[in-house]
Formats: sequence, structure tokens, C-alpha cells
Amino acid sequence: MPLLEIEQKFSFTLANAAILSRKGGFPPFKTLGDFRSQTFRDTYYDSQNKLSNAGLWLRKRHLHADPAHPHTPSPGDAPEWEAKQSMQGGSFLRSTFSETRDRSRILELVRLHFPDQISGFRDDFGLDAIAGFETRRLTLLADEKFTVVLDVTDFGHVVGEVELMAEDAGEAHADIDAFFEEYAWFFDTSNPKGKLTAYFEKFGYPK
Repeated sequence: MPLLEIEQKFSFTLANAAILSRKGGFPPFKTLGDFRSQTFRDTYYDSQNKLSNAGLWLRKRHLHADPAHPHTPSPGDAPEWEAKQSMQGGSFLRSTFSETRDRSRILELVRLHFPDQISGFRDDFGLDAIAGFETRRLTLLADEKFTVVLDVTDFGHVVGEVELMAEDAGEAHADIDAFFEEYAWFFDTSNPKGKLTAYFEKFGYPK
């Protein structure tokens, strides 16, 4: 059975993020490691909402070489494409995705919804850019199991995700729920909002 990406969103404060980076908090996390920081620009593509209505998100990511200079792309680096297909029973806050970065598979998925489309990666499949923004991201591994992602966007939105790769989505969501409850001082699950939702609310939804 293929592994699925299990995600649950949460809100956090920058003050608590600073406490986390010092490995503080009550209770403190059992282990924290593999700290990584990135800055990147994501552009999402669709046309007449055909992909999003099918639960498919098509994204092109440009990684930046130096987080201190986020407008300077890595020299010679090709953009990274990803297609994420949401699985049945997911929501904006509790998501299960089948994802791929394989370009041949991405091309198949796009042409499944746009069979007459002849454009490829070079021309962004002839689709419309429906959202574009930069993100500063801190990623870490907590309790040797949970990938914690903290994102701050260039349009002022802050949101986090906990991610697990698993075969059983229900079991993984239960594990994340218990993780959130154990460290409730850090994870605010009352009203988290994803980056795309926040972007569309601020700049308008695609038509």
C-alpha cells in the first residue's frame, strides 16, 4: 500500500516559536531535531477551477538560495513541480494527500482534466496562475516521529502543519490529535487557516 501524506494544520504564535527553538515550553517536547529553514516562492495553477474542484492542487516551487535575500533564486535550479490529490474524507484542516513530484505522472494528471491541452511544463501547461506568494519555512522533527512545519508568508499569514507519512490515515490522524493534546501550549487548533485560503480571502478567489 502506498504511503499517504497526512497533514493537520494549527495556529502558532511567534513568541511560542521562539520558546520552541530554545527547546522550552511546558511540557517540553521529548526530542527536537533536524531543524531546517527555507525560503521559496510557490505558484499554483488551474483553469476554471477544474483541478481544485477535483481536489487536485498543482504547484510550482522556486527555492531561494539565501534566506537573507529571498528574491534571489538559486542559480541554475529548475523549479520543483508537485501535484497533490486530496483523498476522500479530508478537509482544509485535516488532510490526506497522494502526492507526486514525478513529471510524467503530473503530466498525466493534468491531461486527465485537460485532455486537449498540448502545453507542458515550460509553458505551465497553458494554465492560469491562481496564486503566488513567498514563504519562510522552519521544519523540524519532534519526538522522533512528527514533522512540524512553521510557515510565515510574505502577505502576513502564519500557519503550521504537522505531517506524517503513513498507510492508515485514520490511525495517523489519531496520533497527531494525541500529539496536539500533549503539547497544547504550542498547538492552537481552534481556528487555523491554510495559506491558500488566507491568500484567496485577501486577494480574491479564482473564477
